[in-house]
Amino acid sequence: MEVDSKPKKVKGEKAASGGSEDDDYVPYVPVKIRKTQTMLRLRGKVVEEDLKDSGADQRDEEEGLGPRSNVSLLDQHQVLKEKAEARKESAKEKQLKEEEKILESVAEGRALMSVKEMAKGIIYDDPIKTSWKPPRYILNMPGARHDRVRKKFHILVDGELIPAPIKSFREMKLPPAILKGLKKKGIVHPTPIQIQGIPTALAGRDLIGIAFTGSGKTLVFTLPIIMFCLEQEKRLPFSKREGPYGLIICPSRELARQTHSIIEYYCKLLEDEGTPQLRCALCIGVWVMVCWAMYYKI
Repeated sequence: MEVDSKPKKVKGEKAASGGSEDDDYVPYVPVKIRKTQTMLRLRGKVVEEDLKDSGADQRDEEEGLGPRSNVSLLDQHQVLKEKAEARKESAKEKQLKEEEKILESVAEGRALMSVKEMAKGIIYDDPIKTSWKPPRYILNMPGARHDRVRKKFHILVDGELIPAPIKSFREMKLPPAILKGLKKKGIVHPTPIQIQGIPTALAGRDLIGIAFTGSGKTLVFTLPIIMFCLEQEKRLPFSKREGPYGLIICPSRELARQTHSIIEYYCKLLEDEGTPQLRCALCIGVWVMVCWAMYYKI
């Protein structure tokens, strides 16, 4: 009979070398990982002891997130929410930088210039010559009053020699027929974009207006263009096949139809009051770029 001469370790005893029972502890390896290691050994590959997780899971573990973390689900939700808000802020910052570039191009005087004009070095320094002027008492008001009006209606402006804001359509010197038409539509007082935009357009200045949907932006460019066309027709009537005098480009068919109907409405009111006839046409392009032109005497 053979007897094993090696002493067996009993739980709680220390080994002869002086080590503890933790020295012989073998960590538990899940069955799935053991099978994977066995398959890799059969193929002659060396398997590392620690398998690497995916990049996303590893980041979550480092941050203390995931189903096995000690962080509560509410805290994890708060962390993920803060990450989403940070991404939104970064996108908003990117948009603000793009808007700054646009404003820089406007300041340089290149925003409303064609490629041909920029190639030839053509620069337009003077605004369009118009006969419209605001009432004298508004011109005599100090600049501090205009700043108070803009602050009251939350109007932000940028530029040189900005025209004064006007708080009523009558002070904008619009014809009585247009004032009656506005009243029929329930438009009594101008909106903030109209308070600053219509006087600016009537003065012949370049304008880029930004306002919310439904704030009355359409009237900002339709009323001045009607006034320009009416003034031109009174001074020197257009002959046959001349025109167009004004052109508006719209991004959609619906907006073009709406703009065309507004122009027709006010032109008809002016014609009923005995002013020269102003004719307008709606043109829908192949590239879904819609425009309409106001012209006279086809």
